[in-house]
Amino acid sequence: MSNFAYLLLACLCVLLHPSVGGPQAGWLRTLLIDIPIFLAASVSVAVFYICAQRELHPRTWMKEILFLPCLLALGIGLSLNNALAVLEALFNHKSDFTRTPKYGIEHKSQPWRACKYRPLKSALPIAEMAFAIYFSYFIWFALVHRQFLSIPFLLMFQSGFLYVSLSSLVPWWPKFNFGGSRAAAAVPA
Repeated sequence: MSNFAYLLLACLCVLLHPSVGGPQAGWLRTLLIDIPIFLAASVSVAVFYICAQRELHPRTWMKEILFLPCLLALGIGLSLNNALAVLEALFNHKSDFTRTPKYGIEHKSQPWRACKYRPLKSALPIAEMAFAIYFSYFIWFALVHRQFLSIPFLLMFQSGFLYVSLSSLVPWWPKFNFGGSRAAAAVPA
């Protein structure tokens, strides 16, 4: 049942824009609705990870807490992928789980440095990049409307989607050679 949280998080990301444009009820709405929802949704996850780090690393768990925003951003970035998996399960859509060999190595004699790992099989990284751009707009909106308290949380959403998307898209980008090739620079006379 906890996997439905990813589906709900993806819905939250889509519905964030209509909620921003609605009427502003002021501090009363913030105290009675926004803060309790925020505390119920995020503090429980943070406490779970803090307790886990304290048990795993009793001496250094305080330093590990500094990575908590990065961990939460990564979980947010993976929410579209996990929401898609939940929808496939709900609609009984059979999808294969195929593991590709790392770097595409198929023979023992094949050198791994010359191989490229290209895992892109769907348009999901493009959707994740669209969400990163979508949340960049929200960061701009928060800056313009002086809603500075929301910026750290919006940054977690934006950076999570951006990181997950770029992790899938970077292997597909061509290698740029800004210095140019010496062989190409020599022009025959």
